[in-house]
Amino acid sequence: MSATHVWSESNGTGEVVTDSITNINFGSTDAPNLVPANFTIVAGENSFHKCIRCKFSGTFTSISNMKFWKSLGAYITGEAIKFICEASYSQPAETSLSGGADIPVSEPGSANITPVSIVAPGYTDYIKLQEQTTGSTPAGNVNTKTFTFKYDET
Repeated sequence: MSATHVWSESNGTGEVVTDSITNINFGSTDAPNLVPANFTIVAGENSFHKCIRCKFSGTFTSISNMKFWKSLGAYITGEAIKFICEASYSQPAETSLSGGADIPVSEPGSANITPVSIVAPGYTDYIKLQEQTTGSTPAGNVNTKTFTFKYDET
């Protein structure tokens, strides 16, 4: 048997974990599996952070060289997606993601997800994402984005 994984999102003050989420939609509330039309982001404001992790199960020796990036989907005027990987959970908020950098738009040359390796079933560190807009961002929907997660398994 080999490793399998699902995406999980953490939300709330006391960290409620939802495994097997169906989307990573950004919005104006702290909740998994959002419908963006119900939680719109006002131009010039930020979405709530998304605190996602990959949960591995199955039989494997190690998972390493984990990489995460935005592989498809053009930005619209004034839009950016910030990214940071951290070991600890913090309640999602609309404040600018502290220490966040623009998410890579092509495969990184080296691992950008920690821990560097996983040797037993469990979670990666938190991948924190946030959509940020400016006053120049037009009203309406943004373009759909695709995120890619790649890893080595032994």
